[in-house]
Amino acid sequence: MITSHAPSAKAAACELTAATRHLCTGVYVDERFRDLVLDEVCTASHRRVAPSYGFDIVPVMHHAWRAAALSALLRVTLAGAVVAPAVTGALPAAILVACGFALLWLLHLATLLRDADRDPKPRRKSQRRGLGPGRGHRRLFRMLFPRRYSEKARALRRIGLAALYLTLTSVTIALVHPDHAATASHVAAGVTLTCLGTGAARQFMLNRILHAPALRPARLSGRQRAADEQQQHLCAVYRRPRHSEDEDEDDLTVFTLFGDESPFIGAGELVYQWNPPMSIQLLRPGDDDAPLHEREHPVPPFQAHELVEYLRAAVQLLDTDSADVRLPAQVRDRVYVAETDVAVDRSLLPQQFSQADLRVIINTPGSKQHHFLEVTTPAEGSEFVATVLLHVSLQGRTLSISTAACVLAHTPRSFQRTAEFGHHGFTAVIWAALRELTTLPSEIQRSWRLVRYLYTVGKAIALPRDLTTTPIRNVLIGSRVSIRERSAQSWSKIQLEKSDILGRMKTIEQRLLHAAGDFLLAKGVDTSEFNDRALKIINSGIFNFGDNNNFNNNAVGNAAQVGVSANQPPGPNNPSGGGNQ
Repeated sequence: MITSHAPSAKAAACELTAATRHLCTGVYVDERFRDLVLDEVCTASHRRVAPSYGFDIVPVMHHAWRAAALSALLRVTLAGAVVAPAVTGALPAAILVACGFALLWLLHLATLLRDADRDPKPRRKSQRRGLGPGRGHRRLFRMLFPRRYSEKARALRRIGLAALYLTLTSVTIALVHPDHAATASHVAAGVTLTCLGTGAARQFMLNRILHAPALRPARLSGRQRAADEQQQHLCAVYRRPRHSEDEDEDDLTVFTLFGDESPFIGAGELVYQWNPPMSIQLLRPGDDDAPLHEREHPVPPFQAHELVEYLRAAVQLLDTDSADVRLPAQVRDRVYVAETDVAVDRSLLPQQFSQADLRVIINTPGSKQHHFLEVTTPAEGSEFVATVLLHVSLQGRTLSISTAACVLAHTPRSFQRTAEFGHHGFTAVIWAALRELTTLPSEIQRSWRLVRYLYTVGKAIALPRDLTTTPIRNVLIGSRVSIRERSAQSWSKIQLEKSDILGRMKTIEQRLLHAAGDFLLAKGVDTSEFNDRALKIINSGIFNFGDNNNFNNNAVGNAAQVGVSANQPPGPNNPSGGGNQ
């Protein structure tokens, strides 16, 4: 699975980076992110795990289960505080506990209703799955107050009346059944201690994640071993977009070589590409006026894999310089296969790739196994990871080279806050316990998610650790989600780090181009056209670097006009038809 030229992928993947620590922290502080890890990685054994860039997915899976168990413990305690007294004959005590929980929930609901009319700050649409903040609460308000939701005063009055009725009911039951009232107080004390212990345990785990020299569990479960193998595998199974016939509309103004969805799953946001690829005829050096059949090489003077190996060796030298000028560059091979092709031919996804297999893929134009030379450069503990992918093809007496670059940006601040002043240590454990107590009303509202946790545990127990090795009818195994991509900042939001990342990609690009020029010159190929194209690429700006290149409301040519509907057919009465009739 690992070529002899590339560094150990296992060593790179298992390295404990800052990104791994932050993702492990994220499963404790963000429940939506934790659900994403559990649903799309821990229990999705029928899909391939996306390649890991700059982090190790195994400790993230391990801590996701621990974080879910902590939340489930508190929610089991809340449910048991009502159910246990009821089934043991202490029904009045159960009613008292239920009334207390209802009062806390009403307090939480009143707080949310008070803040509901405040204008929220504009935010980027979240890419993580789940309800956005406040969306579930708004639905709840519409259900409880379908006609008078906008009348805040009347809604708060209803909540106040409900709280008054619950208080009177609790006082009446406590006066009639004092023994059951004492039992209810003991249950409430147990719930409080459990809540404090849950918050303290969560912060203790965050402290351990911050300082532990290793985060991998001593023994891996079957699912963790499968995910570990897939994140390091040479082959990535990507998901093809839906067919255009299934889409309502198609945006033709986005100029991109790979479509709206990047096939480089896990590598991050696609920010750079050669569009179109560079195509160089294999001509002998000589007189430009000579006929083509006299100048061209009827048989290529080299094979595609020879150029790839030469470029690999040239880029690896960047990682051998002295520490003050070294550019950390991890070079490896990557093979991309579409999930629909794997469904037809399972041999496209072997367990291992030998050196001979890779050479066959590289030297075979039009292969369904798309080979890329992958150069990855991490920064700030892999909080930023830039990946340059280069594809080489020899066909039709022409050399074709295409390049794309993807970027993974930093994780959210909530994932990194543990390292800040006052957010770790013994004092932070105490504050976390008290803070957990203040979130008890919201935990009461989310107690139903205990059923979801039990369902997830059932899936993990019932499903095999890996269902991607055996074909299953109507099941595609392509990677759907990369948890690192979902938690990454958008490329358009990057500030000072953007220039450093672009500089690194430019450095790698220039070295690849110069090394390719030297290789062609050594093989007796005229490099004049290649040098001209390379110079344009190096000095390029808008078409190769930057964000999405959208061109809207543009007109080119004589008598061209803007503002005509795109669905209006050209004709004599339509100026966009172009030309004279």
